[in-house]
Amino acid sequence: MAYWALITVKNGERTIRESLESVFSQTVRPSLVCVVDDGSTDSTPAILGKLKDVNPSLRVLTLPDKGYDIRRIVHNWNEACRYVQSLGLEFDFILISSDDIVFPPNYVQSLISEMERNPKLAIASGTRGLRQSDYMSFPEGAGRLIKDSFFRRIGYSHPPYYGYEPWILYKALQMGYDIKKFQNIRYGHERTFGIGHNFIEYGPAMKCLGYHPLFVLARVVRNLAMPKKTGISRRASLRMIGDYLFDSRWKNDPYYRYFEPELRKFVHSLQRKRLLAKLG
Repeated sequence: MAYWALITVKNGERTIRESLESVFSQTVRPSLVCVVDDGSTDSTPAILGKLKDVNPSLRVLTLPDKGYDIRRIVHNWNEACRYVQSLGLEFDFILISSDDIVFPPNYVQSLISEMERNPKLAIASGTRGLRQSDYMSFPEGAGRLIKDSFFRRIGYSHPPYYGYEPWILYKALQMGYDIKKFQNIRYGHERTFGIGHNFIEYGPAMKCLGYHPLFVLARVVRNLAMPKKTGISRRASLRMIGDYLFDSRWKNDPYYRYFEPELRKFVHSLQRKRLLAKLG
């Protein structure tokens, strides 16, 4: 089974070497590793240069420094996907990672085995071993393995606005695929959850994706009741529901766009069914 790995980094001199070495040390080695360096100004470029010398499958795309902006992550993902498509190579899977992710050697092999057992499984991940990570059932963002044939069906890219990480999960479900996070397959995550965005995008993203109001309320109540477990502060949770309810704060920002009506209706209906099942 062939796969390529996508890693984004900006000023990751403290973590990028260990992260990349964990990818190259997989029992099922990647055919290609594409790192998008988003204009690092520390020693990251030098570290990547040395790693390229000993790892011929490593490709580095260097972008100009435009300051720190979490919104550029999806742009960088799509840059890497366009580059890999231009090579004309064929793969079975794509591994999404980040400069602060460290995988155990059998991580990819374990996920591939699960996906071979279930041909309908389009996206799978392990868990980061964080309390809030363990609490969530959907596959993680960094650490997910995506089936290439499914990804090609949706255009081999993510929508360039917020909500792109859950979008692909709901898109898979809408198309009849399965998704899963495996709690027994664990990996390391070096940075604290929420650093760099402090969850300010969550409210708009839920509105743009068509989240059911009761589902949003239940999520916020859970966060308010268990901030240590979910990793989201009470203040962030209140802002989350405020942004969900009052779109005048963000509706003119092009980074937040309503997704296609069919997908929003699907998400709304799916969450309604999940709520009714839990109540039942």
